[in-house]
Amino acid sequence: MLLAAAAGAAALWAAWTLLRFARADADLTLLSKRAPPPHAWRGKVVWIVGASQGLGEALARYWAEAGARLILSSRSLDKLEASRRVVKQHCCQHVAEGDVVLLPLDLVGDSAGLEAAAKAAFAAFDGAGVDYVVHNAGKCASQHAAAEDTSPEVAAALLNLNLEGPLGLARATLPHMVGQGRGQHVIVASMSAVVPSPGQAVYAAAKAGLRAYFQSMASELGVGATICCPGPLATGGDGKPRLVYGPKGLIQQAATGMSKKRVGTARAADLIARAAYHKLDECWIAYHPVLLLGYLMQYTPSLGMAVLKRVGPARAQALKEGRSGYDTAALIKSASETSLRG
Repeated sequence: MLLAAAAGAAALWAAWTLLRFARADADLTLLSKRAPPPHAWRGKVVWIVGASQGLGEALARYWAEAGARLILSSRSLDKLEASRRVVKQHCCQHVAEGDVVLLPLDLVGDSAGLEAAAKAAFAAFDGAGVDYVVHNAGKCASQHAAAEDTSPEVAAALLNLNLEGPLGLARATLPHMVGQGRGQHVIVASMSAVVPSPGQAVYAAAKAGLRAYFQSMASELGVGATICCPGPLATGGDGKPRLVYGPKGLIQQAATGMSKKRVGTARAADLIARAAYHKLDECWIAYHPVLLLGYLMQYTPSLGMAVLKRVGPARAQALKEGRSGYDTAALIKSASETSLRG
């Protein structure tokens, strides 16, 4: 009797877990964590690098509404001013003008500039320091080009913005974090750091490098690091064209942000903040099939690679032709047709 009851309970738990996984937009560890309480971010200082648009703007709105004090950074002062106006417009009941500081930052500049920016950030708000440094600048600099077509100049630009810049900023902030005895890096990497990404080889390499660096850094020091790996996000839904790196330089992509397979930026911001609050080492944010591929690469990498090798050539070809590389059904159909012709 007891064995039968235990077996029934186990079957119910397995069915519930499978249903949760089928409907998930993030890894189950993250989804099992409760949302931060209302007071969690009051008085915390959050420095968002890459705050002027897309996910960065959504993160700024989230933390402003939660009562955090914000330092917003981007290369463009005009975009930062617009971002601050958006934060104040939507969150004026939570954010005083003095709780939002603009700090222009050229992430790909020299080390002296990064160190000066770090010094200014930690001195803001009467020297209150910084509790969270959010590395988001490279998320908008994605890649749509086959590895064989990517020029050395494009590869260098992608690595500079997505890898070398964040590493330089991390080095500049570490003495301040160690000195104040607290601080956490929140790294917006990409699911391409977990799942090899046909058509985005250099971008994937940069994001995988971020993941490895901050994991290693966190194991050395008492400074925390939460590595967030979003998949496709619903940016561009406002009709604004999105710029990504093509084979030879920046190209304009059609606004595809309303795809139902893309996680909304507000939802992604909520999940990133939740992961940071719980000090998770890593989280994944994506719908299936990207999320499923993440699990396959984590636990059965040979099976994951078999799937990717089947759909990868079709995805690379789609990007070459200026089509979406995220239409999974079309990619599987194309791969199947290619296999039959072979």
